[in-house]
Amino acid sequence: MTIRIQDLHTFHVVARAGTMQDAAHELGVTPGAISQRIRAVEDRHGLRLFTRSKNGLSLTAAGLALQSDVSAAFATIEAAGKKHFSSHRNAIRISTSATFAHSMLVSSLGRFAEAHPRIRVSVETEDRLVDLRSEPVDLAIRHGLGTYSGMRSEWLCAPELVLVASPALLEQSGRPNDPSECLRHKLLPDATGKDWSIWFEALGIDASGATYGPQYGNDFLTVKAVIEGQGLALLSDIYVKEGLASGQLVRALDVTWPTAFAYYAVALADSYEKPCVSTFVKWLKKDMG
Repeated sequence: MTIRIQDLHTFHVVARAGTMQDAAHELGVTPGAISQRIRAVEDRHGLRLFTRSKNGLSLTAAGLALQSDVSAAFATIEAAGKKHFSSHRNAIRISTSATFAHSMLVSSLGRFAEAHPRIRVSVETEDRLVDLRSEPVDLAIRHGLGTYSGMRSEWLCAPELVLVASPALLEQSGRPNDPSECLRHKLLPDATGKDWSIWFEALGIDASGATYGPQYGNDFLTVKAVIEGQGLALLSDIYVKEGLASGQLVRALDVTWPTAFAYYAVALADSYEKPCVSTFVKWLKKDMG
């Protein structure tokens, strides 16, 4: 009669642990479930594998013989599992935008690697929103208001973007006096196409009447479009520094930045249970805060 591998593994764990309670903890089931599995194996094959007493479990002669045969096999399987899979327990795959990776994440990752050399981090720079439920990504860093259905998000930082325009555009169309007056201008979106709508939402402004210009998908190209007078843009200071210094760009408006419009670490709740993920997020919050 064939013995199921699951039954053999349960027997192996109980024999090694010495108690149903410890075996249940290791296998992630209840002690009652372990007891039922062992009893089913004994009944199915007509052998008593353990004797039970107030002092716990002890192997019978049949149990000792079976343990002798299977323990080496399971030790080999477990060693193979550690060899091929254990390193991935300390690996994190992150999805974020190229802009955030370039402006903030690369420097932070260098410091993180020094502090936590055993945790491997791989970064995918895509402006699309990955599906954390179906794709092999542990964590996404997203720019928004932190509300993502079915996800847990942790606030990381709220770096102020610079609202820029060309001097010629403002001379022709007028400088906005407050955020709502930006709606009189054409707005150039970022790679996600959502930066302006989120910014207006964070400020409590109805932006349903906004007019948008081309979406370039690359901040360097957006800078060039702003210089040419195609519209206003919200951009990181690292991309507009040269344009502001040369006078090709000017700040269109100085406004207090809404802290809710920030970068968030977003993941499924289960992903935060991974020690490497929780360690990484806690470290990022401290490093970027």
